[in-house]
Amino acid sequence: MNPTPERKKRKRSKKAVAGITAGSLAVLLAGVAALDAYDVFPELPGILTTEPAIEVQDVPSPHAQGKDVPAPASALDDSAPVPTAIPDKVDKILSDSKVKGLGIEIRDGLSDDILYAKNENKPRTPASVTKVLTGSAALLAIGGEKRLSTATEFDPSTATVTLQGGGDSLLGAGESQPGAVNGHAGLATLAQQSAESLKSQGVAEVALDLDTSRYSGKDFSPGWERVDIAKGVITPIQPLMIDTGYVGSKDKEWRGRSEHPAKDAFAVFTKELKAAGITVTEDPQPAESTGDEAKTSTDAKPTELAEVESATISEIVEYALVHSDNVVAEVLGNEVAIAQDQPGSLEAGPQAVLDALSDSVDLGQTHLEDTSGLSYDNQISPHDLTTILQASVVADDSLSDLIAAMPVGGLTGTLTDRFTKDRNAAGAVHAKTGTLSTVTSLAGGVLDADGRYLVFTLQIDDVDKDKILEARKTVDDIVAALANCGCQ
Repeated sequence: MNPTPERKKRKRSKKAVAGITAGSLAVLLAGVAALDAYDVFPELPGILTTEPAIEVQDVPSPHAQGKDVPAPASALDDSAPVPTAIPDKVDKILSDSKVKGLGIEIRDGLSDDILYAKNENKPRTPASVTKVLTGSAALLAIGGEKRLSTATEFDPSTATVTLQGGGDSLLGAGESQPGAVNGHAGLATLAQQSAESLKSQGVAEVALDLDTSRYSGKDFSPGWERVDIAKGVITPIQPLMIDTGYVGSKDKEWRGRSEHPAKDAFAVFTKELKAAGITVTEDPQPAESTGDEAKTSTDAKPTELAEVESATISEIVEYALVHSDNVVAEVLGNEVAIAQDQPGSLEAGPQAVLDALSDSVDLGQTHLEDTSGLSYDNQISPHDLTTILQASVVADDSLSDLIAAMPVGGLTGTLTDRFTKDRNAAGAVHAKTGTLSTVTSLAGGVLDADGRYLVFTLQIDDVDKDKILEARKTVDDIVAALANCGCQ
């Protein structure tokens, strides 16, 4: 049903949030690498697909040049006209499409007025659009400037160094790279700093231990298929891993992920600690304390040796959204739970995400089984998704980073090959994709031709597999129409 001028605007925002800066939504874009398998290649066989496989043209690795794109904040000026003819534009596209049953909601980003709505309250399987909720919850509950720490601790009574997993799934194997997100913190750097600290205490020989107690419960959801680990779709969710658990050469088109990412990271740390001059043994000699007032080694308490910190949560959320990375999204779900004094677990994460958002928006009938979108049992309506998007546009806290963190049409991530031929849409559409075998979704924001910023959600979750490409084309046509809209 299309809204009439008399229709009362429905708002679900519980917080009065206002004010935004161009800096919070402006983005400087650079090329990105591997994309989420199911978001880009729906034909990949597995639990999330049906047989026979869907034939979808392969998407090449993106190599977009860095480019300044219009900041959504530049549209937040009441003098820019609000489009009034959007229903005519959208209805024409829908009537020409062979795909029926889309759920749609389009709103004005500043006023929250609903400009078009159709089947907007029906919960649907969102696929990777689920990451919009997860990213929003992480920004709100953890905070955009927060970093995750990976640390080492030394117990002189047993001469044991413990590597403590702190939730950084984007650790590098080598030295820390301050300018990177993936690899911002490096295990080689942590090992070198730990070795220096040990040597300063006169310790040259230690045993090693691994602490992954930050996360509890099962590390692999019963709704996922273990065969998808080898396909690079997911990995056991543990609080310590290198490069989100990927294994093999980065030059390969496809890479699998590890069955035991924390163990792999531990092995790398062990190697680097040895390279830094520390002997690692299963039977070390406890450290000897010296000095008149020194305690015996058996009385000494464990102390921190060194730590390395991840990129900021805002940067990690952007990584999860642009790359549509399921592992990072699930780790963020666990971290959202911890930030709310709940266990860091796959069981607690989905509800923790909803709880983190409940003070800002009413999510109606939204239900989550995971925080990445791999589960078909996730249910989100277009109205609830658009509510979060609009709240981010006018937010004055970390949530304001949300839309800027999404893939950009024709440039980055899962939108690299979309909107490339539309001058107004390319570089102006910021949106999160969602793709499963019978699902296509797109949720985000776009600056229209008159300078008004619009937010939108378009979903279909029960489309015939032979019409999935037509469904995606219909979605893209609608968003392109919004970008080109001088719809007065």
